[in-house]
Amino acid sequence: MDIAGADSSKTETKKINTDKTDADKTDINKTDSDIIINKTDINKIDTYKIDNDKTEAIKISNEFNATNILRDNFKSSINNITDIDLNDIQSDKFKLLKKAYDFSQTVHKGQLRESGEPYFTHLIEVASIVASLRMDCASIVAALLHDTVEDTLVTLDQIKEEFGDEIAFIVDGLTKISKLSFKSSEEVQAENIRKMIVAMAKDIRVIIIKLADRLHNLRTLNFLSEERRIKIAQETLDIFAPLANRLGIFSIKSELEDLSLKYLNPAVYKDLSLKISSKKLSREQYIAMVADILKANLSKHNFLEAEIYGRPKHFFSIYKKMTEQHISFEEIYDLIALRVIVSTINECYEVLGAVHSLWKPVAGRIKDYIAMPKANMYRSLHTTVIGPEGMRIEIQIRTKEMHFIDEFGIAAHWKYKENITPAGSGGADLQEFNWLRQLVEFQKDLKDPHEFLNSVKIDLFQEDVYVFTPKGDVIALPKDSTPIDFAYYIHTEIGDKTTGAIVNGNIIPLRYKLQNGDIVKILTKEGHHPSKDWLNYVQSSKAISKIRNWIRQQERQESIDAGKESLEKEFRKLGNKKIEYNELTALALNYYSLKDEAELYAGIGFGKYSPKNIFSSVIPGFKNSDGLSLITQKTGNVIQRILQKIKIQSSASSKNVITSPFGGDLLYKIAGCCHPVPGDSIVGYISRGRGVIVHKSDCKNIIGEDETRLITVSWKTAGATSVLGYFETKINIVTEDKKGILAEIAAVISDRGANISKAQVRTLKDGRAIHIFDIEVKDITQIDNILNSIRTIKGVIKVNRVTY
Repeated sequence: MDIAGADSSKTETKKINTDKTDADKTDINKTDSDIIINKTDINKIDTYKIDNDKTEAIKISNEFNATNILRDNFKSSINNITDIDLNDIQSDKFKLLKKAYDFSQTVHKGQLRESGEPYFTHLIEVASIVASLRMDCASIVAALLHDTVEDTLVTLDQIKEEFGDEIAFIVDGLTKISKLSFKSSEEVQAENIRKMIVAMAKDIRVIIIKLADRLHNLRTLNFLSEERRIKIAQETLDIFAPLANRLGIFSIKSELEDLSLKYLNPAVYKDLSLKISSKKLSREQYIAMVADILKANLSKHNFLEAEIYGRPKHFFSIYKKMTEQHISFEEIYDLIALRVIVSTINECYEVLGAVHSLWKPVAGRIKDYIAMPKANMYRSLHTTVIGPEGMRIEIQIRTKEMHFIDEFGIAAHWKYKENITPAGSGGADLQEFNWLRQLVEFQKDLKDPHEFLNSVKIDLFQEDVYVFTPKGDVIALPKDSTPIDFAYYIHTEIGDKTTGAIVNGNIIPLRYKLQNGDIVKILTKEGHHPSKDWLNYVQSSKAISKIRNWIRQQERQESIDAGKESLEKEFRKLGNKKIEYNELTALALNYYSLKDEAELYAGIGFGKYSPKNIFSSVIPGFKNSDGLSLITQKTGNVIQRILQKIKIQSSASSKNVITSPFGGDLLYKIAGCCHPVPGDSIVGYISRGRGVIVHKSDCKNIIGEDETRLITVSWKTAGATSVLGYFETKINIVTEDKKGILAEIAAVISDRGANISKAQVRTLKDGRAIHIFDIEVKDITQIDNILNSIRTIKGVIKVNRVTY
């Protein structure tokens, strides 16, 4: 999906040599805004030798024929793919590739990007990125076609007829996820991420092409408005960069992060760029010296074939380290990094010994990702040593295969996993991606959007800890996981029946945080069940979802029993029964669109429906005076019994602004976390001893809580000339750090009738300031008016209401 225009800010030049005479050579000087091709002998097919096989983004004029464009734009990448040879123009796969090129160019004819370029250039770029990842022919064809169904009149059936079921399946997946928005409401956002995960599990090539699509859009983001640039960059950092990392595609992950930083925090990006550039020459000279010393030392140990080269530190990784460790750029000591590439795993460990004999290692900085690979398949030995001039040097040691997988992640399996065939092979069937398969399996249990988003964050963002089963198998779990997380990873039944654990031969509490290298054995007992307390310390999304699911099933049955008892009792008390009980339940199921009586009874037990409301809705001519006694001391409804205890007289509350369908006045308190105000959608949570706590309906603190304690509440209606009172809320404002802006903001708040009870200001090193105001307002309309007015102040970057 194209969301941007071309970026003309970068210029990259690369030489392309052929075996032809100078007169026939095609010389290409590539930039992001142009490509110049000598048209001499343009229709001939040549074998090109590339000085550097890294694929760079280039832009193509659509006036050249398909064969020439494919040859020049995909370069050597396609020749590295096992199922296609660019030189064999008579092969079926080359013909398919050329057909896709011609088809896509035709159906997108006349469409332009934001930059004014032909839309087709975007498709060529995405296909080039996919080709650079060494993907198969079907992936490259699907990349060329990925926007046809969404942006043209072409149908999926036409794609299937022209290119076959496999490519149509990939294009269909790309079409579906291209429509998803990840910055909408939490409920919609969760559902969209759910759809994307299901799509990538069915065929992992869908998300790889989507990542290539996002990368090119990010490379060419400068033609969009600032608002759209920020939205797309933030979405990339939140969703797509973590996905690329989890799939092990480091080359894409790093560029996505760096480009996102460029647009989200241009001042920091520019500052880092200047500081890194200022020391580039001295750093390169130092790396060359260290590499020469290491090369000579390894030669003495007979490692004559070892390859050594510097590894650049990416802007975002530097920025992340600075923010997380609260240090300045000058305080980062491991900007120097080397990679050593050898032939075998044994040589990796031998080289590690040679490095430590040459330079002293830093304690605690040796990591063995060969013995315990990361969940995204990353394997390497890491060590940090004190090198010449006392400089810290990070050294990574790996085989060629490990290096290839580090760069291309899951995409590398199209080369190294011969048992994966193109047709139907794109699913998450690799052991290395067990996390994806598990996420798809138990996401079905997570109906609550907040829970699902949390589970995705756990699986995509958190670091891992690596532990062993008693048989020596390595298990990767989220950092700070417990034996319970381990048990649920093995099997749900084992998790449910867990009573204890033995770690490294010692019995330990279930709260114990597992450490790298721990050997874990789980103790179980028949008839044992999960405890709600486990939710306080488990970390993995699977454990959390399975525990909550079990608890809900138990609470649901209790609510079904209570709801049925309540409805039957209240029905018996009706003085004038106009319908039979079975008619009542049948009508209620139809009215509320419920599938069975159990769902109806559970709704009553949870407090979602009341017998009174049901009778009013489905019994013709029903009146409250027909003998209904809704709330009694004997009722089985859990919520109604609790409400009976916390009812108070209206005179007991000086600020009585909340009503409940259960009647009377409630002892309530406005939640201090989300600060609801009149106009907000609200819900009541029955606390233990403090009455009803009124939260915003989307407050994260009540999502996932015991549903039997949630009740429907609403704001009372103020009179035409009166208000319900004043309510506290918080607003967060990001501004330029300039003189007088605080006073301007305060004046706007005061002029719009709100009271300021507290103000805090924090300045940042990048020239910005963060202002947090505690204010008292009448309702949400007043808040919106204040926020909109603040946005008009010059120097204000971002304004939002704080609800946490």
